[in-house]
This record gives sequence, C-alpha cells and structure tokens, in this order.
Amino acid sequence: MHHDLKTVSKYFKHIVDGQKRSEVRLNDRQYKIGDTVTLHEGWPGLDGFEYTGKTISARISYIDDFGCQHGYVNLSLADVGLLVI
Repeated sequence: MHHDLKTVSKYFKHIVDGQKRSEVRLNDRQYKIGDTVTLHEGWPGLDGFEYTGKTISARISYIDDFGCQHGYVNLSLADVGLLVI
C-alpha cells in the first residue's frame, strides 16, 4: 500500500540529506512493513498546509511503538529517494 504524507520543511531537509531515517506517525493508516510513502514538504499556513512541491519517497522497513505515545508508531525508512512511485 502507498501513503502520501505531509512533512514540515525542517524535518524534510534532514530526510533528504540522510540524517533522518525514521518518522513518528499516528497509526491511523495501519502502516505495514513494505508499504511505501511519499513525503510532501510544506508548512502549516492560514489556509491549511502549504506545499513547496518537493517530494521524496521511501519504503517502510521496520515499525516499532516502543517509547511512543499510545496510537503512534516509529516508521523506519529505507530506499529513501530511490523509489519511483
């Protein structure tokens, strides 16, 4: 399954440069290992989320909820920027 997700700019740049390889997300989509995600960069604005047009895709390689608030999971990302979705 594929998921399109919003990501604020300050985190997006660290995913692109390889410093950040995980995302903590509310598990409202029932993420599974092997699912793919496309992260869409932007920021919250007065008229909703304002997109920059930059995106990057990845594959979910591991999921863990240790240390997360109830209902949240940590998604480990692999093949970042290498997928064609």
